[in-house]
Amino acid sequence: MFFLVAQKCLDQISDLILEEIPKAEYASLLNDYVESEFFLIDGDSLFITCISEEKLQLGQNLHFFYIMERFLLDLTSKGGKYVIVFFKDAEHVYLSHPHLLSLRTTMILHLQNNTDIPIYTEFSNCLEHEWQLFLKDRYPYFLIVSDEGLNKSQTNFINILIIHALSKSINVVLTSGQESDTIRVYGYLIHSIHKNYIRLVLCAVTCSLGLQMYREKFKKKELTLQEATDLIRMYCLSVVFLSHLSLSQRAQVRLINSDWNKEHKSHEFLVLKYLATDKSSWEVDLTHLPDLSDNLLWKNVAHYCEVENDQGLQLDMGKGIQRDYVDLWNIVSEESYFGASFPLRETTRLFLEQKHSLPKDKKTKDLSIAAQMMRMIHVLIGKHQELLQKHHLKKLAKCLQYLGFENLAYTLSTQVILTEKMRKETYMGRPARFQLQCMGHYLFRDERSDPDPRVQHFIPDTWQALVNQVVGTIYNRFTKKLPHGLVVCGVFTRDYRHDTMNCQILVTVPQCLEILLLSPHRQEWVKKIKYVIFDEVHCLGGEIGAEVWEHLLVMIRCPFLALSVTISNPEHLTDWLQSVKRYWQNAESTMEEIPNSFTTARKGTRKAKIQNTKKKSYTVKLVLYGERYNDLEKYVCSLKDDSFIIDHYHPCAALTVSHIENYGIPSDIAFSPRESIQLYDTMVKVWQEWPRVQELDPEEFVYFKNKIIITKADARKYEQELKKELTVWISLGQSEKVTKMETAAQNIFRNVKKKQMIRLLCFNEFIITLMKIFRRVRYQRKGMLQKKLARRGIGYHHASMAYKERQVVEMLFRMGYIRVVTATGSLALGINMPCKSVVFNEDSVFLDALNYRQMSGRAGRRGQDVLGSVFFYDIPLPKVEKLIKSNVPQLKGQFPLSISLILRLMLLAAKADDKLDARAKVLSVLSHSLMTFKQPKIEEMLKIYFIFSLQFLVKEGYLDEEGNPMGFTGLVTHLHYHEPSNFVLVSFLTKGLLHKLCQPIEKGSTVFSEDVMETLVLVLANLFGRKYLPACTTEFKGTFSQSKVFLDDLPEDFAAAVHEYNSKIEKNFGCFLLTTTKLADMEQEYQLPLSRTDFTGKNDDPSELTSHLMNSNKNITAVSPFACLSGMMDEDLFSAVLRTIGVNAKNATLLWLKKYDYAERRMPLNAYALDFYKHGSLIALTRDNWLNEGEAYNLLRDFSLMIKAIEISLGELCDDENDNVVLAFKQLSKGYAARLHPV
Repeated sequence: MFFLVAQKCLDQISDLILEEIPKAEYASLLNDYVESEFFLIDGDSLFITCISEEKLQLGQNLHFFYIMERFLLDLTSKGGKYVIVFFKDAEHVYLSHPHLLSLRTTMILHLQNNTDIPIYTEFSNCLEHEWQLFLKDRYPYFLIVSDEGLNKSQTNFINILIIHALSKSINVVLTSGQESDTIRVYGYLIHSIHKNYIRLVLCAVTCSLGLQMYREKFKKKELTLQEATDLIRMYCLSVVFLSHLSLSQRAQVRLINSDWNKEHKSHEFLVLKYLATDKSSWEVDLTHLPDLSDNLLWKNVAHYCEVENDQGLQLDMGKGIQRDYVDLWNIVSEESYFGASFPLRETTRLFLEQKHSLPKDKKTKDLSIAAQMMRMIHVLIGKHQELLQKHHLKKLAKCLQYLGFENLAYTLSTQVILTEKMRKETYMGRPARFQLQCMGHYLFRDERSDPDPRVQHFIPDTWQALVNQVVGTIYNRFTKKLPHGLVVCGVFTRDYRHDTMNCQILVTVPQCLEILLLSPHRQEWVKKIKYVIFDEVHCLGGEIGAEVWEHLLVMIRCPFLALSVTISNPEHLTDWLQSVKRYWQNAESTMEEIPNSFTTARKGTRKAKIQNTKKKSYTVKLVLYGERYNDLEKYVCSLKDDSFIIDHYHPCAALTVSHIENYGIPSDIAFSPRESIQLYDTMVKVWQEWPRVQELDPEEFVYFKNKIIITKADARKYEQELKKELTVWISLGQSEKVTKMETAAQNIFRNVKKKQMIRLLCFNEFIITLMKIFRRVRYQRKGMLQKKLARRGIGYHHASMAYKERQVVEMLFRMGYIRVVTATGSLALGINMPCKSVVFNEDSVFLDALNYRQMSGRAGRRGQDVLGSVFFYDIPLPKVEKLIKSNVPQLKGQFPLSISLILRLMLLAAKADDKLDARAKVLSVLSHSLMTFKQPKIEEMLKIYFIFSLQFLVKEGYLDEEGNPMGFTGLVTHLHYHEPSNFVLVSFLTKGLLHKLCQPIEKGSTVFSEDVMETLVLVLANLFGRKYLPACTTEFKGTFSQSKVFLDDLPEDFAAAVHEYNSKIEKNFGCFLLTTTKLADMEQEYQLPLSRTDFTGKNDDPSELTSHLMNSNKNITAVSPFACLSGMMDEDLFSAVLRTIGVNAKNATLLWLKKYDYAERRMPLNAYALDFYKHGSLIALTRDNWLNEGEAYNLLRDFSLMIKAIEISLGELCDDENDNVVLAFKQLSKGYAARLHPV
């Protein structure tokens, strides 16, 4: 019976995975990995992926190892830290394939002996107790695993591994569909949302077997079988609740003042006890038993059934919960029928009894009044000392003596005598310790009020990145009378533009500013720019739009200010920017010497002469500031004994001896003054003979001793001394004591934090303002919900919201009406929404070092809060440690060029009025990429790429032989974000395919049938709506209610045009790759990529036999010699190009109509764009197309904007306004927008 139940569970696991894989998010995996982060790779999944490579011939083992090492090097070179695990039980899969078993064993030995990668082979399977301890100790970010094995048994083994990882809050990344570019690796990520599913599986097996045993084996029963069945029904329902309730919901569950009765305590779920007696034969992992149920939830279910239901309370449990409960009970009672799933109770047995409450602990002494008194003394002496007279000082000294700080009182005044009664009431605390521990967040800060001499009237702290906030700030601060037609501030974003060309201050986003800088018709306006402020400049290393930031920083010739708090290599960025400025210094001096140039003509004007009296600077200055105005303290939230606990988390708890030895203490780990005291006290306890114990005592520390006012700077010096001492301990061989201190640091200050309720007040004047704000969202799709939440002081913020919806939340939060905002990473970049506390709720692979610092930086409002709090809720402690101690990533350049960009640059050079200035800009972009900085080989490769791109543009009719733009250049550059689809669309136009498709209903009509519109959407979706799904989604067994989900292929004539386009690109890009082979390092090409095992060898004396065995006619100049072992030649360039030339196959602008994974399974396209056009339902997309609502809305909005852009471009290009294609796109644009507007 066990095997039948287990097999059914395995089938359910397989079905569950097939349901969840389509929801996997295609994401960048190695965003911000640093030395402390690591992930897991399943060794057998790695083996399956590499052995299934299409071009690998069976028996060519060296080629296999080359493929495997390239896979691993791709992760290693991009900062990934990982371990590879081979489970012992997985060997049984290969017993029927001896050659594969031999190759797998060789692979393990090779990795163990020839690489530095940690290889683990001691674990039998993922259910082993030692494996649980390993995961708990290391807590990987994610597990890379295959979604399919070589046979059914291996697939089941992998499925169990996937479910187990998800149950342990470990994300899963599929090897299927994994790709990479210059600096990133992308893959399908399954979030750990099913951590409770393993409970359902184990619950089904244990309950079914347990009831059977209870009925057959036990004769003395204090519970009847029916009563035990009732208990198990309630238990099963509580387990189902765990799968449907988030931790935040469970934290709010009712506290039941009852406990299991005496009889039940002696037989509490008897079946589990007897499972443990024979666990070897059951093969059930009993380490999961503590996670099987939530006792409080179970008691709530029992209380509802025993008390509330009997009193007439009948509540609907919900369709989803009821369905899962019925399924679970059916599995439990399948083999031996124990009754129906309902009703939950058939007997009257009471399982709960009232419990007596314990007396509360005595309150600790409140020192807040003393802290406030000391704070007032600080203010009076620190800021108003010149106004204080002797009798004032005498009173202050008496206050200090009353607090117990007699040494400070004597320092201030020697004429103070306390009565015996007053002495009894003093706070007998030491002054330095008291100031640090009780009022550390009130200590005086060093605040600079001097203006920045580099920019007049400019204070950087007042500028933020969000457009609407900056605009509001400008309008609020600056008023100026200007001539008619001119305004102070303008806006230019993708969704909105206003007064862009006639403003003095333009607030914009990088992509829109790039459009202006590269537009030939806007160059006169560009030359008027006097200053640029770049906020969040670390986006230069971002996943999307990084190249745009590069172009802006390279083309801007005026002074600029680049701001960021999360760059780990600012010196490298400064050197690169300085090289750009040197280029412009030389370029401008050259242009000044050329007569009739714009620069020469400008020097002749009176205004220019005045401006040139001040010499222009080309120096880039780096300004570093390592202090934060407010302290941040971290807390970890958890559930313990039915109570919600908030524990203080000391930053030292995140550090380890090995981390300090290898990397030191991270520079941005800071202690609050209270945490410094806690660290000192712990160090004293750990090492009682510590030589510097007296010197670093707070009362004896040189910057604290006898000081009435300890400043924040003094506390920071004390912190630095303690940090130095930690590193000294390790150097003196006291690592053992540091390790003890790490454990102690996790337990200090473990007190429940008192929660204070914030009262929401609403005055009549504010209500009027509130109604005005609400009117902004009255027509928005979520406007009513937003207003209901806002009236309760709650808001939400994410990137999928409409512009006005986000604006309302931001305004109400800053005004104090909304007190709680739940948000995604949309609040991470530069949004002026400071708050008192930030809560990180649930773990995610996207919660990395960069996002943690960006979002935690919102805690503590300058001018309002002196202390910020960061709470970690439902995030494992190992992850918290990694976030606190890990460094932010270094900036690295992306591949900077594309054919569309080169065409845009040629358009600028040809059409701009000032040719010299335009050419200088073009050269600056081409020759100053961040990726090529101090990399001459890569720079040479980009020059070759530029030449072959020009050849392609000339051949395809976008440029004439002199480089002047022609034909459909305007359409291609307008859609430059969609390369290569923009070029393919033009090929459809030039071949007449779109004119052939877009035929009106009848001759002379301007209306097109729905069939034509749907086919046009199908064509556009294959070009511009390309969202791939994992290959295994085609095996999904469910049904779809409204959507088709999988996008159909292009019509045959359109597909033929795409194949023709791809063949041209392959030929052109292939020539480029052949040319760049001269840049390859052939010494490295004959080495395995990761282990560096050299296979160059020596050529023996020529013989007739060896000459006979060799084929001298093979073209293998640009293909890896390892790949040649499987018969690959230069014709297979895109699969096995020489790796040291620095080119990725993704740099080729190919539009693959069919995409396959490593196992040659086709990866289908999501038909969301066409499905929505047909049914117009956003809900259907979330239900059928595996998209969440926000993602679906964003995709549809982008698709609608793309149609609009094509409509506008075609209207400008075509002289005939009644052209059928123009009219068809006009009708489609209007129709698609009309469908999108209601949602």
